[in-house]
Amino acid sequence: MFWPFISRYPERRVADVAGKSYDYIIVGGGTAACVIASRLSEDPNVSVLVISKGKVKDDWLSTMPIVGNARENYGSDIDTIPSEPDEQWNGVPVRYFASQALGGASIHNGLQYTRGPPANYNHWAALGNDQWSFEKCEPYFKKLENASSQPRAPYRGHNGPIHIRQDPSLNSVDKYIEEAAKDMNLPVRNDINNPDAPPEALFEIEHMITKTGHRNSAQVGYLPKSLVLERQETLTICSGAVATRLQFNQDGTEAIGVYILDRLDQKSAKECLVSANREVIVSCGALFSPQFLMLSGIGPKEQLEQHKIPLVRDMPGVGANLNDHIAFSIAFQVRLADSYIRLLNPLIAIWHLLLFIFTKTGIFSRSGARLCAFLSSENIDEKTMTLKPPKNASDEQRRRDPHLPENAPDVELLFINAAFDYERGKGYCGFQTCLVQPFSRGRIELASSDPLAFPKFYSQFLTDPRDWAVARKAARFAMNYVETFRKSKYPFNSTWHIAPGVQRGSMEGSWKDVSDKETDRFLRERLLNFYHPTSTCHMGLEKDGAVVGQDLKVHGFKNLRIADASVFPMVTSAHTTAPVYMVAERCADFIKNDWSKESH
Repeated sequence: MFWPFISRYPERRVADVAGKSYDYIIVGGGTAACVIASRLSEDPNVSVLVISKGKVKDDWLSTMPIVGNARENYGSDIDTIPSEPDEQWNGVPVRYFASQALGGASIHNGLQYTRGPPANYNHWAALGNDQWSFEKCEPYFKKLENASSQPRAPYRGHNGPIHIRQDPSLNSVDKYIEEAAKDMNLPVRNDINNPDAPPEALFEIEHMITKTGHRNSAQVGYLPKSLVLERQETLTICSGAVATRLQFNQDGTEAIGVYILDRLDQKSAKECLVSANREVIVSCGALFSPQFLMLSGIGPKEQLEQHKIPLVRDMPGVGANLNDHIAFSIAFQVRLADSYIRLLNPLIAIWHLLLFIFTKTGIFSRSGARLCAFLSSENIDEKTMTLKPPKNASDEQRRRDPHLPENAPDVELLFINAAFDYERGKGYCGFQTCLVQPFSRGRIELASSDPLAFPKFYSQFLTDPRDWAVARKAARFAMNYVETFRKSKYPFNSTWHIAPGVQRGSMEGSWKDVSDKETDRFLRERLLNFYHPTSTCHMGLEKDGAVVGQDLKVHGFKNLRIADASVFPMVTSAHTTAPVYMVAERCADFIKNDWSKESH
């Protein structure tokens, strides 16, 4: 018998699983993979193998909520991957981050839990995925949630593995931001995940933090040590392993195994085969799932021929349609006491560390953001840079309906109590201004046939002129929000810090004075991705270039599925962790239901 206080997390190496067979093989150890492994292994009569590139990372530092966001803490546990240089913005590559730890992005993300409005999923349905309307997805959001922030809300889940909470403000500036929202014609709402909340509002965000004040990653929620120990006869976590390619049956319609390498033993560099009795589920994330398919012979024929990879199925949609949120910061100075920059003072940092250790409160117990606004750029009045008031009662009813696909917000302002390019001893806050429904699409291509090499990423941000128009509006709206905030009774002269066409440290300058040329130059210098890549193996009909059907099976294959953000038909107007959890929960049910029918 294993006792939690003397046993280690039961990780296995490649040598332990080589040559064996499992009912289900999950390729990847990220957020969705943890969910699927946990749900499938609920059946004691099936065997499940998880092939994880990384190992379990559960040291005390990484489980501190806000510290987990600091990617420099991860060293070899996180990959920094540059995109191909983009001349659109001065040839500077976009950086992507990929966690190698079990749990994937949930180990180091910002912890924001946002489902996205029903409009997003009803849009997915309108694109031909009628089984993915909000009505179909909502039960799976509720299944994963333990929403202590809304304990009596019937539209929220309260028994799931992901604990969700809201935190009281630690900074007086927050209430002035809320007051200014009203002057921007933004209503202020408490529950961002209420399906009947207006699509345009300033919301208090929810965070994925446990009752004990720690980061509630997918590994913590779905594959805790106690559960894996209990199920270790049928659930195997093989860490430090790289899946190199799939093995198919003779006619190329079934995945019957996965070849793997031990990345922790580079000297051997010998592929081993593990066999799949039922299904293979690919869950490598939007950046790496298409790479794995292409290495296996599924993808654009020209690319596979270029790298001398035998063609199994020509699928041009694999790696296409890369969709990501595009962001830039509009920042200003505040009192040091209202900014997380104050943690640079060792005494303050030690105090908050002690608060976390003994009471699970203070800055280290929370995420870096508490408030965010969502809005539609088409509803911004260009003369006032506030939201247009409704024309009449009918217009108000239409605009407030969060279920209409056309009402999905395309701009987010995430209020953060910090900023880039800070000076010690000064406080800063800013709006991380984000295009959450961009039209521009990038792509992922193979760099080589080496499974240990990164693929090529072409971000293609702002290649669609419609995105430039939205970005200019969003920048001016955010600037006006700062100017409106200044008119409140906040006891500090909040000078500009980062914004187009203004002098840093000055009160001078306004959104009214900023030209398109200045704004465009600012965007080229300041643009960054929001680390929410999706849609590179998107769902839909194969004739339309889609890679998976509504059951998440890869078109043309009987037992090969994908479950991660790559299957999104398009990115949501929300941080993508919650939708990934939902997709994974649905995938597990699809698999269980299919094999339940097989056994009867």
